[in-house]
Amino acid sequence: MQKRTVAEIVANLESRAPSGTAEAWDNVGLLAGDPAWKTDGAVVSIDLTPDVIATAIKKKYRMIINHHPCIFPAGKGLSRVVADRSTGGLVFEAIRNGIAIASCHTNFDQCALEVVDVVAKGLGVRAGGRLFDKSSGSLLKLVVFIPNTHIDALRAAICAAGAGQIGNYDFCTFGTEGEGTFRGSSDSQPFLGKPGMLENAREIRLETVFPRGLQEPVLAAMRAAHPYEEIAYDLIPVEQRPAPLGIVKGLGYGFWGQFPSPKPFSEVAKSVNRLFNIEGFWLTDPPFRSARLIRKVAFVAGKGASFLNAASAIGCDLMITGEAGYHVALGGARAGMMVLELGHRQSEKFFVPTIKGWLSELGLRSVGLDQATQRLSTGGKK
Repeated sequence: MQKRTVAEIVANLESRAPSGTAEAWDNVGLLAGDPAWKTDGAVVSIDLTPDVIATAIKKKYRMIINHHPCIFPAGKGLSRVVADRSTGGLVFEAIRNGIAIASCHTNFDQCALEVVDVVAKGLGVRAGGRLFDKSSGSLLKLVVFIPNTHIDALRAAICAAGAGQIGNYDFCTFGTEGEGTFRGSSDSQPFLGKPGMLENAREIRLETVFPRGLQEPVLAAMRAAHPYEEIAYDLIPVEQRPAPLGIVKGLGYGFWGQFPSPKPFSEVAKSVNRLFNIEGFWLTDPPFRSARLIRKVAFVAGKGASFLNAASAIGCDLMITGEAGYHVALGGARAGMMVLELGHRQSEKFFVPTIKGWLSELGLRSVGLDQATQRLSTGGKK
């Protein structure tokens, strides 16, 4: 079994769920340990617990991947790492045993479209779009100037990195032709012309948009595909709200979807219990619902309180989330929408199998610890 360094595993997670898509308050990536440590497997769990560390020690895996960060920025969470029963004590125990800890949290929620697929299929709905808790600021426009000989390669590269998707359409770009001028110094190595000479070149002004959190991979793709030594480009904030249609990586949370035909809530409830392997949930029901059929449903894992207004505005009859809070759920119900709360950890059920799948594709073993039911599941290469 080939071993991978912790740095390689974190880089793979970064390629699938870029840290730039995480919320500003979040703390993702490698949180503890040495990037140079090598391992042939990892333990995957929602939280860092004694059972998780014990499992890593037993399996001789030198890495743990959590959904919830065990370390938050100063003043918001962990403030010391000492040998006791606190979270800091667990971090101490992991490091003492040569086990690294990484987190994939809100970046996972925004980028792991596998979760959208499995939940939508499990509920029997067709996912139509994502949910947003911000009215603007989620998008950037890229304007880049390139010779027309390389326009197709550049367009393909940046769109593969996540640019150019608007609603249900991808490869959305616009190009205008014009003349560019430049003069390189004696130290330059221009793609066109000669150093010290004023050059005129026919160029294309290519414009497109992308989720703000994907800035790093999109610009990296642009640089790799562009022939110029110095690239002229602009990044412009886009103020309009993202399109409510289309499942876009790195843009929004969860999803909203619609049943092929309306269903009684009792049928939807059975699907929810079966999909999330639960026996019950909290339901806040509109007082005037009168046995209304469910046509449109929304789902956000974890704490979905800030997305209830978005789900209601789209016309959802039912919002499914981990937790919303009493008054927020009551507000959603008064607006005419049923609010179903699974429990925070239960709603994040698909983090573990998704990360295990990513590790398997990387050629690593994995053990998933489902802390909601305290069950172990093995996976990956044998």
